[in-house]
Amino acid sequence: MKVEQDLEEIKDRLTQIEAKLERRSTSGRILKTMLIIFLSVFFLLLVIGVVQFVSNSSV
Repeated sequence: MKVEQDLEEIKDRLTQIEAKLERRSTSGRILKTMLIIFLSVFFLLLVIGVVQFVSNSSV
């Protein structure tokens, strides 16, 4: 009986650990996506600024 109870506790603990890992990987993915979007917008604005600077300096 003790072995079955220990086995159930191990299964419960494993389920909890899997849930934590799933949440952690989801938040990591969201953070990575936000960083990629931020950097893309930054470089787009940088390129627009350089193009405007070059086009205005050649007048």
